[in-house]
Amino acid sequence: MDLSLGTAYSTTSTLSVSEQPLNAQPLATDAAQTLQAAAAGPAAVYHPSDEAQALGLTMEAVTTWIGRPQSADFPQKAAVQQVAQAALKSAFQSFQSTLTSAFPALGEKKFGFTVLADGSLKATNSAGQLSATDISRLNTLLNGDSDLKTAASDFRDASIDVVIADSPWSGSYLGGYNLTKDNFASTIDLGALFTPRGPVPTKEYIQGLFFNQLYTKGERLTEQTEAVLMASGTQG
Repeated sequence: MDLSLGTAYSTTSTLSVSEQPLNAQPLATDAAQTLQAAAAGPAAVYHPSDEAQALGLTMEAVTTWIGRPQSADFPQKAAVQQVAQAALKSAFQSFQSTLTSAFPALGEKKFGFTVLADGSLKATNSAGQLSATDISRLNTLLNGDSDLKTAASDFRDASIDVVIADSPWSGSYLGGYNLTKDNFASTIDLGALFTPRGPVPTKEYIQGLFFNQLYTKGERLTEQTEAVLMASGTQG
């Protein structure tokens, strides 16, 4: 059976307007207080779990000490040290020649020497060939050579200057060490500087080089010792 809906059929509903007015009713006391508290506070309060707090990121300030840059007068200081080393080598060779003539047995033994804070010279038993008597005699002879003492002190002072003028992180890297008159004698053996090179550089020759002695025996510079150095105004 077919059903058809024609346009003739329609239904209309009419809502009558009420004569009763709508009046707002006051909230109960508890409800009003709850609403006021909600309006005054945040819409939601987040309490992180223990796991979330454990994974929380924290920020810490990290200070890294880099050290001073190389001084502009480093090349000049390095040139002065080279001249001082050449003068020291000449004075030491002259001393060795005189020693061999006056004390042949002692002159054949290997020894080194260094300069103390007060400028006096001290023999070093670098090869373990010296007796106590040998060391005592060498100390007397070394300090009796005024040319050698002057050359040794000049080289020490020039070496300290060139280390101060260099940088811990650039240049020749000599600036990473704290070389002073007080620790020079425990750091640099002047005799080892003049170990013969030979056709092929020997281990003894390499170990005697100034930088290698500074590297193996020198006092490392710290932020504190550099601060003292800079405060003294010794770097240009």
